[in-house]
Amino acid sequence: MIILKNRVFGKAKLHMKRCSDNEKGHETDLRSLQAKMTRLEEAGRERRRIEELIRESEAKLRALYRHSPIPTITWQKKGKDFELIGYNIAMEEFTDGLIANFIGKEARSIYHDRPDLIRSMVQCFRGKGVVKKETPYRMFTKGIERVVAFTFAFVPPDFVLSYMEDITRRKAIEEMLTRSEKELRALSARLMATEEQERKRVSRELHDSIGQYLTAIKFNTESALHQIKQREYQKAAGSLRTGIPLIKQTIAEIRRIMMDLRPSVLDDLGIRATISWFCREFQGVYTHISVETDISIEESRVPDELKAVIYRILQEAMSNAAKHSGADRIRVSLAGRRKRVVLSVEDNGGGFPVSRAHDKKEMPTGLGLVSMRERAELSGGILNIRSRKGRGTVVTASWPL
Repeated sequence: MIILKNRVFGKAKLHMKRCSDNEKGHETDLRSLQAKMTRLEEAGRERRRIEELIRESEAKLRALYRHSPIPTITWQKKGKDFELIGYNIAMEEFTDGLIANFIGKEARSIYHDRPDLIRSMVQCFRGKGVVKKETPYRMFTKGIERVVAFTFAFVPPDFVLSYMEDITRRKAIEEMLTRSEKELRALSARLMATEEQERKRVSRELHDSIGQYLTAIKFNTESALHQIKQREYQKAAGSLRTGIPLIKQTIAEIRRIMMDLRPSVLDDLGIRATISWFCREFQGVYTHISVETDISIEESRVPDELKAVIYRILQEAMSNAAKHSGADRIRVSLAGRRKRVVLSVEDNGGGFPVSRAHDKKEMPTGLGLVSMRERAELSGGILNIRSRKGRGTVVTASWPL
């Protein structure tokens, strides 16, 4: 009986142990399942966070594309062609909103007259890179002629972004600078030629006038010395007296040549006195022309570096009036107006077509009208010429103070 009880008790104890072990196994499985579920929930949350970040990034990229200041078109590869599928606000403004009419159209249809742009797009797509091109371009939306810088950029997997920048103004400025550079080179060549001509003129005048006077003075002096040796004192005195007028003429001629080169009065007394002196000298040569002067600006207000420029423009303008206009009256004024130095030379002559003042071939053997304009501009001023047939001419040059 005791043995039977022990066996029953042992079996019950074993069963209880097995049940306990099973319960522990279930608890372990439950904890493992709970851990897996927690990890899945965390992965789900992380996935949702990543998806949200992706959506935010895509929204930012769309906003950046949409609000980029450079006009942009998005093309998508469709078979052998590209379809216009999008554009940004800058492109809307660039085309006055007309770009919306071309959504869904193919590049070969839009650029039917510009196969070079199609080739650039294809080259960009095949090379998976960037292709740039600057070209005159008639806009397909408005039909307006522009100079446009195109940039085609490949975007995976099958897109091409087309950037369009209007560089018409920049190209115009570049062309203007190129023209200015050519004009400056031409001016430099003309100035060198003029300088050489001036040297030839001075050399010729020295030879023709001063040289002859000095030769005559030398001859008279030698004659007087010879007569003194022969004790012919009266004849010697006569020879010396004959030489005095020659010396005076030589001095006057040297002074005239110096004045032509640069009047000493300009350095000694200034521009006001120089203008007054020049007008008196001018009227002494051209006696049929009446010259009026009105100099109202103070000497101290005229910058030293402008005084020679003002004198040369005055000299050229009055020379032109005397030689070409047929005027009998010239009015010269130098004044300070609205913080500018203003020189004006007005005649009552026959006038001429003002287009000549812009002709770079004007007076090829001298500087003439072109010279006055370039002298004014190179010294920081501007020159204006007004003239009408039978109404005279007004040359006005001005510089900022």
